[in-house]
Amino acid sequence: MSCKSVTGAAEILGVTQPVVTRLLSDLQERVAFPLFTRQKGRLIPTAEASLLIDDVQQALMAVERIHYASSSIRELKQGKLLVAAAPAVALCCLPQAIATFTEENPDTLISLQMESSPGILTMVHEGRCDLGFAMLPSNARSLANKELLLSGKMVAVVPRRHRLANARVVRPADFEGENFIAMSPMIESRTMIDSIFMSHGVSRRILIETQISFAVIRHVEAGAGIGIIDPVTAAGYRSDLVKFIPFEPVVTNDYFLLTSSNRKAPLIMSPFIEHVKRHLDNLVPPEWRY
Repeated sequence: MSCKSVTGAAEILGVTQPVVTRLLSDLQERVAFPLFTRQKGRLIPTAEASLLIDDVQQALMAVERIHYASSSIRELKQGKLLVAAAPAVALCCLPQAIATFTEENPDTLISLQMESSPGILTMVHEGRCDLGFAMLPSNARSLANKELLLSGKMVAVVPRRHRLANARVVRPADFEGENFIAMSPMIESRTMIDSIFMSHGVSRRILIETQISFAVIRHVEAGAGIGIIDPVTAAGYRSDLVKFIPFEPVVTNDYFLLTSSNRKAPLIMSPFIEHVKRHLDNLVPPEWRY
C-alpha cells in the first residue's frame, strides 16, 4: 500500500515478487477477508485493508524500536545499572563519574542507592543491585566477588584559619584538648582512631558524632571542631573553607568493588566499572594513597 505495487514492496523488503505475493495471500487467509482486488493488472486495497493499515504501521514501528533497542544494548549504548555505594563514594566520587559516563552513554540509566558497607554486601549477595562500592576491612569475608580499588590514608580536616591549617602533617598530640567531630562508634575507623589517641594519652572533646565523613566536613566548616576523615570524601570536596592535612600514624581505608558471583552482569557494567576506576585514580592524589 505504501509502494503502490508488489514490485516496489519486493524491492524495499529485499525479496522476490513471488515472495510478496505469497505473504499477501497468507495474510489474507489469516485475517479471513480480502485485502486487495485486482483491476487492470494492479492490486487495489479494499476498504478493510485501509482500516487495517494504521495498526500494521504501528506494529512495524514497534518492531523497528525493538531492533534499535537490541542494537543499542549489543553495542553498549543502552542499559540499566543498579549501583549501591557507601556514603563516601556515593556523595564524593560517583556523582561526577556517573555524569560523565551518562554523557557518553545517554541511553543508559544509572540507579544509585546509598547504603552502609555491610548493607551493600547483602544487596550484592541477594541480587538487589548489579554492583557495589564499599569500604571494608581487607580481611572482610564476602560471598560476592571482591576487588580492591583503592587503599587510602585518612586525613585530618580543620578550618582554614585553624592553628593547624598550615601544618605539613598532624599527629595525635596536636589534637590535645580540641573539639573533635567523630565518626559513629559503629564504624571500624572510629575504633582505630580512638585506639591511637588512647595509646598516645591524648584527650579530645568529642561533642559530635556522625556516620558520614561529608557531615564531618560540614561541622568543621561551621566551626564545631576538627576531625579525621576518609581520603575519597576529602578529595571530592570542592571548597576552600577547610584544609586537609596528612595524619600520622597512618590509618587506612580500603575501597572495594563488589559484584555478584552468581548473577549475570549487564553488558554495560564492564565499561562503567572501568570509567569509575579511571575517575577514582584521577580524584585521589598520590600522597593520600597507601
